Amino acid sequence: MEKRIEILCKSDGTFEIEAFGFEGNGCEQATREFEEILSNDEIQRKRKQEYFNVNTTTHQSTNVKGG
Repeated sequence: MEKRIEILCKSDGTFEIEAFGFEGNGCEQATREFEEILSNDEIQRKRKQEYFNVNTTTHQSTNVKGG
């Protein structure tokens, strides 16, 4: 599966980062720099079930407060 990262800029000034095609915590490693650049507040992670199963594709949604 192709690896990709989608970044959504929401109307309330926050960002949502979602990673596709990563296994385990690979999604966190891939999105870390984006989170650091876009974040002024604490990062909230929503881990999907696939995160905990290294043998399947992992998806991650992250809400980041923009500044």
